[in-house]
Amino acid sequence: MIAAATQVLACCTNLYANPLIELLVGDSFHPGGRAGSRALLSAAALPMGARLLDVGSGLGTSARLAAAEFGLRVDAVDVSDAIVKRGRARGPSARVQWTVAALPRLPFPDHSFDAVLAECVLSTTERSAALAEIARVLRPGGLLLISDVETESLDFGSELEPVVGAALCLSEAWLVGEMDRLLADLGFDQTNRWNRSTDIVEMIDRAEARIGFVRVAATGLGIDLKDLLAAIGEPAWGADDQRLQTTVAGIRRAVAEGSLRYSALIAAAPLEAAS
Repeated sequence: MIAAATQVLACCTNLYANPLIELLVGDSFHPGGRAGSRALLSAAALPMGARLLDVGSGLGTSARLAAAEFGLRVDAVDVSDAIVKRGRARGPSARVQWTVAALPRLPFPDHSFDAVLAECVLSTTERSAALAEIARVLRPGGLLLISDVETESLDFGSELEPVVGAALCLSEAWLVGEMDRLLADLGFDQTNRWNRSTDIVEMIDRAEARIGFVRVAATGLGIDLKDLLAAIGEPAWGADDQRLQTTVAGIRRAVAEGSLRYSALIAAAPLEAAS
């Protein structure tokens, strides 16, 4: 599991460090985008001035939203120096601080945060260690806000085209019940959980529409779309790759059948810190 998670993290890092991926999926690198982040933060009902850690923050879209709309003080953390530089360059914010770091080792003292936001990031690391580290930096009773993918099949991720699997947080999706068990083991108390599976399909729809737009633009400029998209790292992002089509069809089918889910949840850290 650790080796697989390391491979997924490397794939995700390389994928999202390429500016072209933003053209295809938008500036929120997770299903649901801003609306999903806003829903999590609204449900958490954190007081103005509370300190939030956005771990795996990408370009900082959720971090900026949390600061601007909810009045939170945010530490945006991402493993990629290139992504952090791009995020910081989008304009200064007195309420957002940037750090290059990754789970399961965070450069913050114990009990530093009132809440931690983890959107499609926990599946890219060693989960038990990552959750334990989050518990360490949360104050007692602090909130963990998660959105991530759950599947009923151990083999689901291995069947996917690699880049699509990474882009949609599917390559190392949680098994149904796994997240609940690990959170309970660490003493977290789930206070809210809801299903956002349609966000996966909407993200696919958006990417396919944007690929179509890029295809038209590239043709007009005399550029081969496959060569352009191969810069992301996989030729399968070309227009007519059979494995890509099979992957997308399989994802849509799994969501429709309920065997693939995108879940959001809020869990409270133990009121008494572990000794």
